[in-house]
Amino acid sequence: MSADDRVSVGTYVRVISLPEHGFEYPEYEMLIRKSVIGGVCRVIGIDEGRSTATSTGTEFLLCYQFLTKSGVASYGLRVADEDIEPVEASEELLLLHSEDLWQLIRPYGEHQDTATFRRLRGAFGLVELPDLDGR
Repeated sequence: MSADDRVSVGTYVRVISLPEHGFEYPEYEMLIRKSVIGGVCRVIGIDEGRSTATSTGTEFLLCYQFLTKSGVASYGLRVADEDIEPVEASEELLLLHSEDLWQLIRPYGEHQDTATFRRLRGAFGLVELPDLDGR
């Protein structure tokens, strides 16, 4: 059974590979893309029957929420069926992708010292991104 048989909008998936698409990405974007592999994203859209240079068939639009020293950031990406596998949602994943998360952590760029941010950092770690963290 392929991933597209078990994946719908709202499903959490682990990214097992990420094609380069032959594009040159800025350094900070390459760092994000490298951190996505092995990470868990939320499916926010599905394009069935899409044909690109790297795949034919279903493509999934993913939202990758990640933590930096400055707060929670997000990155959107497209992947093919063979690049993902569905995973069970943990409490931390649900919290990270919650629309109410902004009420539980400080605004992006402020010192992140809330219990919620510490809990998420313990579950997911930090992605070091100089351009996003202002270093």
